Formats: sequence, structure tokens, C-alpha cells
Amino acid sequence: MRKHAIILAGATALRAVRRERRISGEVSWSPVEAHEQPEVLNRATCLNSLIDLDDFRRMGILDDSGFLEVAVAPCARRSAARPVHVRAISSLGEGALMRISEGIYSLSPAALMLDLAPSMAFEELLGLAEELCGCWSLPDCRLEPDEIEESLDFLGKPCGYFECKPALTIEELERYRTGAARAHGRNAAETVAHHAVGGSRSPMEAIMNCMFALPHSYGGFGCGHVKPNCKIKMDATAQILSGLPYILADAYLPRLNAILEYNGSYHDEACVRRRDEARTLGLMSMGIDVYRLNSDQLRDADALESVARMMYKRAGRYFRPRAASYQEKRVTLLAELRKALGLDRELEPARLRISEQMTNFQDM
Repeated sequence: MRKHAIILAGATALRAVRRERRISGEVSWSPVEAHEQPEVLNRATCLNSLIDLDDFRRMGILDDSGFLEVAVAPCARRSAARPVHVRAISSLGEGALMRISEGIYSLSPAALMLDLAPSMAFEELLGLAEELCGCWSLPDCRLEPDEIEESLDFLGKPCGYFECKPALTIEELERYRTGAARAHGRNAAETVAHHAVGGSRSPMEAIMNCMFALPHSYGGFGCGHVKPNCKIKMDATAQILSGLPYILADAYLPRLNAILEYNGSYHDEACVRRRDEARTLGLMSMGIDVYRLNSDQLRDADALESVARMMYKRAGRYFRPRAASYQEKRVTLLAELRKALGLDRELEPARLRISEQMTNFQDM
């Protein structure tokens, strides 16, 4: 048994979590019991002489920069020498640590959210919550265009993310946040836990859910609670029309009695398109409206707002955002969510649209 412990934190821990989800399909590390955590924290070191960087490089945890972020107790002996970055942690809530291997630990996904919260903007932290609480993971290092083919969706199409089990639930995040009374990121994590949806099956679904669920004050469309992957039982007529006893909706919005579906490229296949049409017909017979969004619409705040306005109108409600600077906020929210979830190739065009739309709005 090692006399010292190494606790991964910050960006290093996030990279390790993503790598584990990519390779194992889940975070398979064993949790450290609450009574063991203080002892591990007291043994935690950041001294370069006790850290084998080559070992972490072989594990795939170090990136090209070579920086390693570790957590230690405030009273620990510290080394300011690069490439080790130190994060002092005074206390740990229950479920804060997970054991990677003998003497090597990582902050758990819930603890990692609080650890990263002070250094992240709201949209970035929300995107991370959606990733950790979703059935997908971003790559542990940025993929080049020719490497995207290595990440495939369930139909074998390149997608730039990896399918896996959720690393966290919104309830687990809130439970950890409540127990970590002295953590610096508690307030930011509370805000994110209140607004995150979770349960998405891709980054595009996560963006769709957040844009429609978030209130106008954040730039969202204020459609109320979103139920991801919601099972809806078909009545007798709907079963005849669709041929299905039930469906799993990408996102169900109870307040507007509507379903949002993200249509990826595989929906262009003839057999999938026919199945979608039958599903929609069955749901419409039950009075449930279905709105299908594609990747082009999820780049365009105007297109998404048009769908939201239609949903409100069909539900007999008025779409009246009264938030200050709402026109700018909705475009910024979409651009920042896309950036946070690795879909930032069109970030500059999005910023140009903000400028153009604000000019048009002011000229009205």
C-alpha cells in the first residue's frame, strides 16, 4: 500500500472520467466509503518527487500540455513546480472520492461538478451536467476531423461523441451539493441542478432540451418541465395507427402536451421515416403534438423560437418573453451550449448572427 495518495481534480479528473466512460461504457471505479475519505485526503500529495507522470501518461490521463491537477488538504506540503497544479480541499462530502487504482483516486462526478463550478460560466457548467447525466460522453481529448469516425452512434454513423451509461443523476448532484456544506461551487451547482434536464442520448438532444426548458431570463423558451426519454402508452386507436403499444419520446413537455424529437441523419432512411410518420400519426390521434427538429434548426435560434411559438399557440398560450435583452440572450445561449458540448465549429457565424439580429431588432 502506498503511503501517499494522489487525488485527481479539475480538468484532469474530467479527462479521466471521459476516458473511463469511453473505454468501459460507464464509470466503473469503486466509491470510497465516507469514513475512509478523511484518511485519503490526509495522505494526498502534490510533491513532484512522489508523482510518476509517465504512469499517468501511460494511463492516458495526461493531455498534450502535460499538466496534472491534483487535490490535497490545506495543510499538505506543496510543491509549486510545474507541471503539477494544486487544488486545496478542506472537506469532502459523502461520495466525493472514487478509487481508480492502488493509491490513485479521483473526485466523483458530483464532486467534480462542484470543483469546476467556480471556473465555469453557467452555460458551460450546464453542458457538463447534461453530459455527465446523459447517455453519452464527449471525447477525453479533442477529435480531429479524421478521428471522428472512431466515435460512432448506434447505427454506426460518425457523431463525435461516445454512447455510455450516465455517470450521475440530477438527484445525486443535488444530494451531494446539500451534504458538501463548505464547498465553493455549491451555489452554482444548485442553479445548474435546478435547470438541468439530464437523460439525453446525444449532445444535440441535450441542446434541444435545455433551449426549450430554460426560462426566458436565461434565453430559453420557458416551455416548462421536460421529461427526457419519456414512455408514452398508446391507446387503442393510436396502436392501430402506429402499430406500437408505446413509444419512447426524446422529450415530452407536459405543460404544452407536446413532444420534441431530434432527427439525426439516420432518420433520412426510408424505413425509419415511415416508422416516424406512423408514430406521429398515432400520437396526434391522442391529441399530442409532435415537433421534429434537425441539426440545421439546432444551429438557428430563430428557427427554434418559431417552433416554440407554434407550440405555445397550439396549447392556447401566449409566447411573451419579458426578460431584458431576450433577443440577444437566446442566440448567446444557443451558441454557448453548442460550444460547451463540442459543437463549436459554427461559433463565429453564431456571433455574427447576434450582431445582425441586434441591429435589426434595434431598427424595428
